[in-house]
Amino acid sequence: MQILNVENWDFKTILKAKGIPLVTASAVLVGGVSMAASNSVAESDKIISGVNYDGKDIGGMTAAQAKNFFEQSAAQKMKPLTFAYNGQEFQIQPQEINWTAKVNDAVDEAESYGRGKGLLGNFGEQVSSLMGNGHEVKLAAVYDEDLLNKKIDEIAAQVDTQPVNAYCNLHSNGMIEPIPGVIGKKLNRDKLAESLKDPLNNLTMPNSAINLEPEDIEPFIRTEDVANIDTILGEYTTSYYPGDRGDNIWIASSAIDDKILRPGWEFSFNTTVGPRTYEAGYKPAGVIINGQSAIDYGGGVCQVSSTLYNAVLLAGLTPTERTPHYFQSSYIGYGRDATVADGQIDFKFRNDLPHTVYLKAEATGSTLTMYVLGTKADLNGQTISIENDGSSLYRTYYKDGQVVKDEYLHTDQYYTK
Repeated sequence: MQILNVENWDFKTILKAKGIPLVTASAVLVGGVSMAASNSVAESDKIISGVNYDGKDIGGMTAAQAKNFFEQSAAQKMKPLTFAYNGQEFQIQPQEINWTAKVNDAVDEAESYGRGKGLLGNFGEQVSSLMGNGHEVKLAAVYDEDLLNKKIDEIAAQVDTQPVNAYCNLHSNGMIEPIPGVIGKKLNRDKLAESLKDPLNNLTMPNSAINLEPEDIEPFIRTEDVANIDTILGEYTTSYYPGDRGDNIWIASSAIDDKILRPGWEFSFNTTVGPRTYEAGYKPAGVIINGQSAIDYGGGVCQVSSTLYNAVLLAGLTPTERTPHYFQSSYIGYGRDATVADGQIDFKFRNDLPHTVYLKAEATGSTLTMYVLGTKADLNGQTISIENDGSSLYRTYYKDGQVVKDEYLHTDQYYTK
């Protein structure tokens, strides 16, 4: 059968030459082209002209030739996934995530264009293709998302860094040295995986390395938290004997060391120190339970809260919850104690100063010193003393040797043993 070359037809020229009415001629031509094109395609085992992929015409190829073509095209596009960060490069090989091109689907799509849609459907696609409105075949791919996520986790393990808290060194001569914090890095694994989905499925991965952009992770204690700390606002020392009680004092004071309170924050002793249990390392020592002397885990921890209470008062911070002991304590003056008990009695205070304060604790084995470091300007040139009139406790503020504020704190009543 002779195949009509519709690409060279000029309908107006034919009509003028033959003198055939436009409608009649068009019907004849359409019918003729439809029959000729459809029949010729149906008999052919090759892809029709005008079908293309990635700018290349694959018309005239057999299925086997098209498959080879798509496999080569996929091989050119499916290179290792390359990522760059901070002078390092990381790669994911296609086989590591089962990244596979859907070659057979692309061949089927190319072969089926202009076929299998009935006379008019086939004719429309064939003529459209022959007249220059070709059909672009899609070559897609699939991959294993779980395997990709595992590879991203491996890369993240080399990219992620933990933040480092800023802190203050307190030297023996009283000098304070603020040490800046370090911002950590964390790769957003879900975001990266999502950004790769479309390029992997559509074989549009870039040829160059993808720059990784991990997110910043601020340390809990930031550089700006310690930047203005330049003085000891308040400090207080008590004495104790080494032994199990002393070990408990060391554990509790260590939990408070290097803690901060930003302006407006409230400190909870029980929350910060945690339960005084065997599992936490505490030992049995002397305590007061319901007005009775006893031995229990964490004995001695009240000396830490009481010592801290006095440093807090001298620093100009605001006590918000404080309870005296049942009996007068031997290690601290009248009315200057602050007892605590797991889940029952807490010691709390708030930072109402303009800047962050920083807590330091030193337990040497015989003395416990609690420090409140802060910004000298926050006290506006004032000094603070704690005074007891025999029954009540007061906090007195001085400036230039004159009393500027006298603050009543509390009146305690202790039981005798």
